Amino acid sequence: MLYKYRNPIFNLLLAIAIIAGSTLTLGAPSFAATFSDIENHWAKSYVEKVTTYNAVAGYPDGSFKPNDSVKRIEFIAIVVNSQGVDVRAPLHDEYWGQPYIEAALEGGLIRSNEYGTMDKSTFNNNISREEMASIVVNAYNKSGVSVDPLVLNEASTRLSDLGTVSPGYYENAVASVALDFISGYTDGTFAPKHYASRAEAAVLSYKLLVKLGIITDLKLPLNIVLSKTTLKQGDLLKISLFHAASASEIALVQDLYPNFKWYDQNSVIQGYIPTNYSTIPGRYSLKFTDSETGIKLSKDIEIIAREFRVQKLTVDPNIEASTRNDNAYAEYNKYFIPSRELSSPVKYYTKSFILPTIGRLSTEFGESRTVNGALTNYRHSGIDIAAPRSAEVLSTNTGKVTLSMPLILTGNSIVIDHGEGLFSVYFHLDKLFVSEGELVERGQLIGTVGSTGFSTGPHLHFTMSYYQFNIEPGYILYDRSITKDNYLELMK
Repeated sequence: MLYKYRNPIFNLLLAIAIIAGSTLTLGAPSFAATFSDIENHWAKSYVEKVTTYNAVAGYPDGSFKPNDSVKRIEFIAIVVNSQGVDVRAPLHDEYWGQPYIEAALEGGLIRSNEYGTMDKSTFNNNISREEMASIVVNAYNKSGVSVDPLVLNEASTRLSDLGTVSPGYYENAVASVALDFISGYTDGTFAPKHYASRAEAAVLSYKLLVKLGIITDLKLPLNIVLSKTTLKQGDLLKISLFHAASASEIALVQDLYPNFKWYDQNSVIQGYIPTNYSTIPGRYSLKFTDSETGIKLSKDIEIIAREFRVQKLTVDPNIEASTRNDNAYAEYNKYFIPSRELSSPVKYYTKSFILPTIGRLSTEFGESRTVNGALTNYRHSGIDIAAPRSAEVLSTNTGKVTLSMPLILTGNSIVIDHGEGLFSVYFHLDKLFVSEGELVERGQLIGTVGSTGFSTGPHLHFTMSYYQFNIEPGYILYDRSITKDNYLELMK
């Protein structure tokens, strides 16, 4: 069979350009090897690969818009063309997608009553993930290959929400998981009703072309994705490597964090660079070397300065003397410091982080302090949330307790390892409800607010850190700092 890609896809993308006409400059669709908006996107290698086969393409302005939702007719056309089907030219004044609808019906990709009405507006609606999975499985089934029932049975339990798939799509949804067309999200869900993105469509196009034997070179180029390229002091940079054979093959040279390490999680390798009040603002270069290919890549980031407050504390001299002394610091160094030295190489959590307690923000991250008129030589390592004594303190996320004990300096204290070097810290608690070595769940009650240790009143001192390097908790919870100006909004 001859696979004729260019002319059908050209018609498809010209039609897409017309649909989006108010925001794009019309012209020939872009079959470029790369696009203006995928440089730091997880699907970059997939998009570039399938573009070389003319299975998908970008917009006339040189963009791909990977995060935009893909319409039903767009995905149908992509799959039809991936099968190499000859599609008739549209008639004068005919809906551009009509030939693709006819081809999809004839080829068994869709049913005549699948979407209710068969008009233009129906096919211009965004496609859901369960619909997309059904179409690609139907296309694959046309090749005559069957799926082992045992594999199907195992796949039916692989993702937690497959039971929410619409009955008419369930069989193909399970098959799409078994065939690895759909691998699910990081939280273990299929998200069947969510709209599919153009990036996801490109990935499915790639996988279909592989299974049809059209793409035989399965080596995708290394794709380095930074969580952001501009960070404020206190933020945590995440680096993700896609399509790297192993962490040992990728070397990173950078001047920000000396103890950098990679974590190999399934098909994605990740690493973290923390910043805080000690990080010097400016531009930094991250230099990567792939020892397998010899390829060297460089990415630049910028650290932006943040203004930190100065707090003046007046503390009872007796409390200061009894909690800030040689014995207190020796105990702190003996028990607290080691509690953040070792971390699980695998993340315990899959969901977002939550604020451990609700109250008034009394101290921001990174504040410097004067205590009874004397300037301290340290910066505030977390945030202080003033709350009534005995108010509940919850675990910010799933993790393993590495410390739970009273300390002279920080009072009743808890440290939780969340994996991959990320820790949460809770000081000055009134009561402790968990023990060292215990696995706790996100939102589990672990203690109550108190005023133990070096403290001027009931509050929770809450810290997030990458190993022993303190970072702004707000960036982990809300992707922005928690300040006295915004905490009321964030704590709702």
